Parts: sequence; C-alpha cells; structure tokens
Amino acid sequence: MLSIVQVVRKFGVNGGMERYVWELSHALADLDVQIHILCEQSDQNTNHKNIKVHYLKQVLPKPRWLAMLRFSSNVSTWVGNNAGSDWIIHSHERTAVHHVSTFHGPPFAHVYNKPWYKRASIRVAMWLYLERRELCASQVKVILPNSDLILNDLKRMYPCVGEVLLSPAYPGVKKSIEMVRVKSDKKVILFIGKEWKRKGLEKAEKIVKKLRKNDASIEFLVIGPDKKEVKHLFKDWNSGLRLLGWQDASKFMPLAHLLLHPAVSEPYGMAIAEATNYGVPVVVSDQCGIASQVDSSSGSVVNIEASIDKWVNSCLMELSRKDLVLSVGKSWHELAQKHIEIYKQLL
Repeated sequence: MLSIVQVVRKFGVNGGMERYVWELSHALADLDVQIHILCEQSDQNTNHKNIKVHYLKQVLPKPRWLAMLRFSSNVSTWVGNNAGSDWIIHSHERTAVHHVSTFHGPPFAHVYNKPWYKRASIRVAMWLYLERRELCASQVKVILPNSDLILNDLKRMYPCVGEVLLSPAYPGVKKSIEMVRVKSDKKVILFIGKEWKRKGLEKAEKIVKKLRKNDASIEFLVIGPDKKEVKHLFKDWNSGLRLLGWQDASKFMPLAHLLLHPAVSEPYGMAIAEATNYGVPVVVSDQCGIASQVDSSSGSVVNIEASIDKWVNSCLMELSRKDLVLSVGKSWHELAQKHIEIYKQLL
C-alpha cells in the first residue's frame, strides 16, 4: 500500500490550493492509498479510513515569508521523526524535504521584472530562496505545475528543473453532477473569487453594469470577497446585486446563467472548470491558466486588454446560447490515477 504525505498549511475546501489537496487526497484514498496530511489547521473534518491528519504547531501568520520558513522547519522535523523510508513526501508549500511538489501559483521570480529598488529587501530575498529550494533541491524528483501558464513560467525562470518538470496536473472536477436548474425571470451572472482584485471584479462590475442597461433582468452575484472590501465598487447600484461573501459557490450554480471571470492573473481557475461541470457557460480572460482548455463548447476567452464592449458582446453570446455546455477538465479520480503512476515510478 502506497504511503503518501500531503503537505499543506490549511487542509480543507476553502481556497483553491486547499480544495485541490482535499479533493486529490480523498480521490487517492478512494484508490486505497494511505494518505498522511501534514498541516497546521483544517476547516473541515474528514472521516476517510485511509486519511490521517497530523497537526503541526501553528506559527504566527506574518510576516508571511517568516511564517513559511518556520512552517517548513516544522515539516522537516516531523518528516525526520515520523516518515517511513518508503514514504513519498508531496508538498504544496515551500518546503525542504519533499520528493514531489505541485506548483499552484505564478512564480515569485516574476519580481525580477520589477525595478531593482522593489527587489532590495529581506522579504524578496527569502521568497526567492524558498522558491528555488522548492524547485531545485537535490531530493526533488517531480515538479507538477497546475496549468500551462505556470509550466511555461517555470521552464523560462528555473532551468534547473530540467526533466523533473512534468506536464500540468490540472485541478479535477466532480463529474456526473445532475443539476436541476431553478426557473426564474432573472439572468444570473456569477463572479467567484476571494482575491477580487487579481480575479478582475472591478472589470466585471463595469461589464455587468453595461449589460444591465439593456436588460434589467440580469442579476450579479458576487461570491468570495468580504462585503466591506468591495461595496465601494457598487456605490451607485440600487438593484440587481447580491454581495454574498465567502461561501460554497456550488449551491448557486442552479441559479446561474453565466460565470464571468476577467482575471488579470489566474494560475488556473478551478471555479471555471466547476461552473462548466454544472452546465454553466463561462466568459474568462486569456490570463487564466485554464484558458487553453476553454473553447466554444464551454464558453468564451477574451483578451484581458479588450474593450468593455468586447466583453459585453461575449457575455451576451453566452447568455443566449442554446447548445449544452461541455465540462472542462478531467475528474479527480483521473487526476489521482495519474499521481499514483508518478508515485510508483519514484519507489
């Protein structure tokens, strides 16, 4: 029986990386892999017989680079004291003892594109050190980017990854979801994302406002951001808006007619894949890692620099679509099978 340690600071379903680790771990456990979760906290309990959660001492959250350095040290100590010699350490964080790393975000090395005076700090130096150690340390056998954008970035920025850099391990989706659509006179557009600036809420507000000028039946549901942080964007809205904060977006899918995601930077975009799996069309920016998988069968991809009118026209096309939406991506079960093949090659 394979024994795999999955390393993530927070284990649960809230957040992109956290959700990835949660779903992958359960899919692996369903395939009779023994999973050890190494984390500081969890936002949801699991009772799977093949998953054991080990809690490390929580470190102070700020400064973030120091928190990650301390977390990494705690991981190294735990692995040294507890892991079997044939266990595989699979990290989703900046650690020092992993054999496999899944890289979830754009490399911090993008900082080299900034002026020198914005790079001259301990914070920048430490993040670059942690990132290079994660990717280029001698014990690292496999690097799994979770999108094509990240794959290309790592190839360009870290030649040291060489042959350990594999093709993307795209996030999975839960297949075969049967959804009963809620009948309504409203046309609901969803925006999903806690990091609302990066995910393009300011542009989304302009797009939906223009759509509503010609169709007052359109309603905008914003899921993720704290209401207090974003209410200034909607100060002149009197109707057609619901700011819902952070919660499970799946329960709103039966209401939705469109997911709008004009992100300026999105390593992948799990919400996009999940929306298509529910039969909801998407309009997304070309800066999303998932964009290469989105075609006319599931939605539209728009250049991030395109005019608001271009975005509006793409939304109108998807809101009036008659064809069924085809799901983007593979299942978590298929992703788990891919991982098992990789793990077995390392033993």
